[in-house]
Amino acid sequence: MLRKDNGVRLNDKGGDVYARWSLYVAIVGLVLILLVMLDRAPYEKLAQDFTVANSTRAGSLILPTNIETPRAVMIFVHGDGAMGRSAFGYYYPLWQRFAKQGIASYSWDKAGVGGSDGNWLNQDMQSRAQEIDEAIAKVRQQALLKDVPIGLIGFSQAGWVMPKALKESSQIAFAVFVSTPVNWLKQSEFLTQVRLQREGVDGDEKQQHMTQAQQISMLIAQGENHSAYLDYLAQTDPDAVGSAMSPERYQFVQKNILADSQQDLAQVTQPLFVAFGEHDSNVNVPYNVQQYQHIFANRAAQLQLNVYQNANHTMLKNSEFGHLSPSLWWLIKMSLWEEDGFSEPFVEDVTLWLNTQLTQLASQQTQQLGAAQ
Repeated sequence: MLRKDNGVRLNDKGGDVYARWSLYVAIVGLVLILLVMLDRAPYEKLAQDFTVANSTRAGSLILPTNIETPRAVMIFVHGDGAMGRSAFGYYYPLWQRFAKQGIASYSWDKAGVGGSDGNWLNQDMQSRAQEIDEAIAKVRQQALLKDVPIGLIGFSQAGWVMPKALKESSQIAFAVFVSTPVNWLKQSEFLTQVRLQREGVDGDEKQQHMTQAQQISMLIAQGENHSAYLDYLAQTDPDAVGSAMSPERYQFVQKNILADSQQDLAQVTQPLFVAFGEHDSNVNVPYNVQQYQHIFANRAAQLQLNVYQNANHTMLKNSEFGHLSPSLWWLIKMSLWEEDGFSEPFVEDVTLWLNTQLTQLASQQTQQLGAAQ
């Protein structure tokens, strides 16, 4: 037994050493890849911070180097989670493609992430929309960007943020929505269904879990505190207590659980590009496609909505990235594939649509100048 135990320890140690060196090699490789990417990137990155409600947001302004004055600025709006300004490198290929088109980009660390003050878990969707307003004001301070069109591009949870900014600001010319649900409660219900399916839960047991999830949502929406939530779990599903939401996450959900973008979208006048992936396991694509089509039924020309076949929630190729969760290896693969990691022809479609919007805006400005003379 002693010999066997020692053998296990030796093997574990060897495995640990191998794993550690593999990690070191991967990190060095990633750094080299990123350095090469940044060296050939057609843009320069400038620190550009702004203040909202006496709190600093640390960001980066991505300026194309192939044009004297950018044709437009795309402001990036994060989804859920503790996102830094590059979203773990996910934005790099988009920054590059936009820069090649002469389009600048701007993004910032969410509250409490990187160089930003505060805590994103204390925010609701209205306060995040206020960030967009302050970011636009900061961008306009750049002489090169004083008069250029400004657009938004947002992901997932940004679907509840951007409509609030769009309906209230004449500064925003257009917006790109990526994998954006319309109703928080419907979204939560879908995620529960997907989780139960993955766990192989069906029949009466599935219905029991769905009912429990609905009761929890009701409890949160009615303003019950975190202790009441834990008490309910302890009574109905003691095994779930260990994986319960933290008080901070619970507070965040409670601030936003009634979010629904329908009314805000109904007041949006700018043109929108909306994209979903057919293999999205985070968002109920058929339901949300139907919602967007219904909202814009009488304004069809305002909406371009595409569903991409080989795409997951991130619009990356599901065949290549669908089996990977965000990790070091995911980042390395994303860095190697760059724009080719996105489902075809997502990036091309967005670029063509943006060019169309900019061409139309330029034509309108020319007509207005002619009328004024």
